[in-house]
Amino acid sequence: MGANVQSLFIGFVGGVAAWFFTEFVTQPLRRFVDLRREVTRCLVVYGNVSARLGRAKSGELTRLDLEPEEDARLVEAQNAFRDLAGKMRGFAHVDHIASWLVSWRGYKADGIASALIAYSNEITTFGEGRAQSHDRVQKLLRIRSESGA
Repeated sequence: MGANVQSLFIGFVGGVAAWFFTEFVTQPLRRFVDLRREVTRCLVVYGNVSARLGRAKSGELTRLDLEPEEDARLVEAQNAFRDLAGKMRGFAHVDHIASWLVSWRGYKADGIASALIAYSNEITTFGEGRAQSHDRVQKLLRIRSESGA
């Protein structure tokens, strides 16, 4: 009977360990991969969104007239990138083990969240800032650009 209790105990400990690994490592890692996929999708979907402002070489901002549909799409893009930033920041600050594992692979979730926030702010203005923010998000997530660079 002692061997049965020992086997039962080992099975219980193994089940708890498997649950812990699944709950605190593999599921959060899956969420990171899904977030990365969603950022990639949004970069493509909103890649041609119009901006409200244009920046001249002198640095002066000029207001651009947008159709209501274009303005609504711009707001949608801003909200999508801000939402993704929030999810990425949540991952960085809550899923500690998985965040450590992805940082070990070279992904800094908190930095990615900051880049997404910056892009959501810059997407309203055509110019260098918007392009740099876009490129920074791609670089931090190691997303290849359309040209394959």
